Amino acid sequence: MSHAAEVFAAADAVLLDFDGPVTPLIPAPANLEAANAARAPMLARSVALDDHIGTTSDHLAVLRWAATNAPEALPEVEAVCDDAETAAASTAEPTHGAHDLLARCDQVGKPVVIVSNNAEVAIRAYLERWSLTSYIAAVIGRPTGRPDLMKPNTHTVNEALRSLRIEANRAVFVGDSLSDVEVSRAAGVPCIGYAKTPRRGDELREAGADAVTADIAELA
Repeated sequence: MSHAAEVFAAADAVLLDFDGPVTPLIPAPANLEAANAARAPMLARSVALDDHIGTTSDHLAVLRWAATNAPEALPEVEAVCDDAETAAASTAEPTHGAHDLLARCDQVGKPVVIVSNNAEVAIRAYLERWSLTSYIAAVIGRPTGRPDLMKPNTHTVNEALRSLRIEANRAVFVGDSLSDVEVSRAAGVPCIGYAKTPRRGDELREAGADAVTADIAELA
C-alpha cells in the first residue's frame, strides 16, 4: 500500500475538493470564457481592472477581486460564476478513479464531504447527473457573498468538520492546489495532494502535503 493510501485508510472521514479530484470542472479554453464572463459586469460599470485580473483565466480570482474592489458588481459577478460552473457541470467528465473512490467510501462507511470554492449548485448538479448524491454526506461550497471565506480561509473546512462532528486529525483532506494544502495545515487536517503532473507533486510536497498521489484510484 502506498503512503497516500495509508494516510487515506487511517482517516475516519474525507474532505474532498471538487474541481480536480472529482472532475476537471472548467478546463481550458472554457476557463478563460468563464473569467471573461465574470469580468463583464465590472467592465459594464467601467471598473478599471488591474493587469492580472484583466487577463487571468481564473474566474475565482476575478470573483475575489470584485468583492474588494467592485462590491456593487459582486452579486452579478457571483451569479455569472455560478452559471458558468453549473453549465460546466452538465458536460464535465470524472477524474479517473473518483467515482470508484466515492463508492468505496460509502461501502466501508467512511463519510465524504465535498469542500470546494465552487458553487454548491454546480457541485450538486454534477453529483445528480452522475447519480453520486447518495455517496456524499454534505456539500460545502463557497459562501454566498463572501469570497473572502473561500479556501485557504479555514471557514469551509471547519464547517465540514462540524457537519461530521469529528476532530480535525481524524479526517483527511484530498485536494490538488497549494491552497488546499495551506488550508489543511491551518485547520489541522492531514492532507493528500492530488498531482496531475510531477512538478505539481513536488510543489504539493514542498507546501507540506502529508502524502501525494498521481491517481485518485490509488486511494480506493
